[in-house]
Amino acid sequence: MAKQAVVPCLTQNHPPAEPLGFEELVAHFDVEDFDHQAEAWMAALDSQGVAVRCDFGRKRRSSFRSGGISLLHFYRNEVQQIPVMTREEELRFCMGLEFLWRRLQAARTHAGFDTEEVERFPGGSDLGCIDCPPGRERICDGCAPIGLPALVRARLRARNQEFHAVRNELIERNLYLVFRLLERYRNVGVPMEDMIQEANLSLFKAVENFDFRRGVRFKTYATYWVNQAFLNAIYNQSRTVRVPAYIQKAMKKISDTAATVGPGLRDTAAISKHSGVPEDLVLTAMRGNRFTLSLDRSLDEDDGSRMVDLVEDDRQENGDREELLKSSEADKLQQHLREAMEGLTHREQAVLSMRFGLDGQHPSTLAVVGERLKISLERVRQIQKAALEKLRLGGKARQLSQYA
Repeated sequence: MAKQAVVPCLTQNHPPAEPLGFEELVAHFDVEDFDHQAEAWMAALDSQGVAVRCDFGRKRRSSFRSGGISLLHFYRNEVQQIPVMTREEELRFCMGLEFLWRRLQAARTHAGFDTEEVERFPGGSDLGCIDCPPGRERICDGCAPIGLPALVRARLRARNQEFHAVRNELIERNLYLVFRLLERYRNVGVPMEDMIQEANLSLFKAVENFDFRRGVRFKTYATYWVNQAFLNAIYNQSRTVRVPAYIQKAMKKISDTAATVGPGLRDTAAISKHSGVPEDLVLTAMRGNRFTLSLDRSLDEDDGSRMVDLVEDDRQENGDREELLKSSEADKLQQHLREAMEGLTHREQAVLSMRFGLDGQHPSTLAVVGERLKISLERVRQIQKAALEKLRLGGKARQLSQYA
């Protein structure tokens, strides 16, 4: 009760225009009576328009300049320079963050945010949601009514900045957990940069779901989320062909069972009984337990042979098959042409053969055909026209139409 009584005294002696330091604020919170204290402090600070100063005096990271070290090495060095939180600091920061979250919610409510927007934790699962319904606009990670007064907008932005400053400080001072736990997951088939990125994002989820009232350190809770992020990255990215996480977990249980019972365990029913994995899932997991191999993988370093050398190349066979099909079609066409031209005169057959190259030679012009047959160019045209008309009206025209 003594900490509750200090609220009005502090705010009465505090200049309204001067922000209240974050450390000064959280020094008056305790776990047992936090809810009542937070409500009293919110009312006292809001009534006099006092903001919370969230400047932690820590030197910000410098920009990366390539000087013989990798970006990953540079980032690791930067993280190592960030001081680690003690248990007491963790508790104060988590209580302070909860207070600022409630204060941000109150500002959202006052600004006319929807109930869903008021409850949405910044940086949560819908961080990427940027579309607002008609009549609303995006302000401080939320959808607010269009045309808010300038004072309301300024208050909303201030509360948003307070919250993000404390949240980011809490996350940055626990980034060391990522590198500490990363040592367990080396050489797992996923680039370290991707693993680190996934783990960093998991710290945002840890902040969102942590409850300091449970008596667990934030470091312990964050460790769980970082490990889960590493495992999910391995499940989702370590294989060329992605296998769902639940299938890979079933594979792990089956593998552990085989190692315990013995390699002779082959029957799916027995595997299901010993591992506790449903029989249909055992079958699915065993089918999915396959790995991809590069065709450029070396088989023998001495002769330089590769795995691709063992793969049958059926392109030549396919090419031969295509040629055979083309030859067969050509033979059928020649046969149908001979049958169709049986009703023509010898001169008509000769004209069509030379004009269209039916005898295997190149097609000839009217003049060339006339010269060979000792007839005029006009006479060649007449013979050709008459011959084609006979073929069109003949009974074999339908057979020839399929080659047109």
